[in-house]
Amino acid sequence: MGPEYSQQQLKPLEILLLPKLPQSAKILDLCCGTGNLTQLLICEGYHVTGLDGSEAMLAYASVNAPQAEFILGDARTFELSNHFDAVISTSASLNHLMSIEDLKQVFGQVYTALKENGLFLFDLNHPTQMAKWWRGSIAEGEIESNYAWAIVSNYHQQDNTGYFKVILFRKSNNHRTVFGYFRGLLYKLLSLRILTRFRLKLLARFSQWEKNWPSTEMTYHIKGYSCSEIQSTLEAVGFTDVEIRTLEGSSHVDDNHSAYFICRKPDRSKTSH
Repeated sequence: MGPEYSQQQLKPLEILLLPKLPQSAKILDLCCGTGNLTQLLICEGYHVTGLDGSEAMLAYASVNAPQAEFILGDARTFELSNHFDAVISTSASLNHLMSIEDLKQVFGQVYTALKENGLFLFDLNHPTQMAKWWRGSIAEGEIESNYAWAIVSNYHQQDNTGYFKVILFRKSNNHRTVFGYFRGLLYKLLSLRILTRFRLKLLARFSQWEKNWPSTEMTYHIKGYSCSEIQSTLEAVGFTDVEIRTLEGSSHVDDNHSAYFICRKPDRSKTSH
């Protein structure tokens, strides 16, 4: 899903960030993953450095964005000083930090990495949104001729924590499938957007349909933070002009939208007067 998903992640950058940057700006893609968004920004003419804690993901990123520089590091402890016009972190990556103290560490490192007047843009899933949508059902997934995947999201309002589980199915070459010869045609049909509801229903029972497809699971834990808590933490680090927006750029963030935060590292020459 990387290439298509990165196109979606580019949209808020085009609305909220890129028009405010100089041509050929230097951007740090924090928690860059496999580098698909990094490459899109390079194609737009920006100089992009990607940082991620996964060496395996960065191996993919170096192929997907060969002109970028990539750094293996922890978002809480990396050290880059006064180097970037902007820092971005997309895909709600910072929700994986399980305490506000960890988030504050990240914000501090980002603040140090930015040039004066530099901008920081990131998105988060927030508690009211997750309480509505993260309810233990399959949120998204795909079915292909030789593999399938699904994401199940759960959220606990009591302590604002949750997780999403990625379930992977792979076709076994040693067995015929339930759908036999027509399976591929059916799965291709279910890939249509208008049939998303039916595809997710089938994925919920996929282990019964395809009993011979082995599956694996990966669980990723997250923490929900209120918008006011994030704003006050950003300001405590030193960021100013903190704005909270939706994907479309609206200032009205409700339980149907993730929250996008954009803030600025102040120009000391102006603040000192």
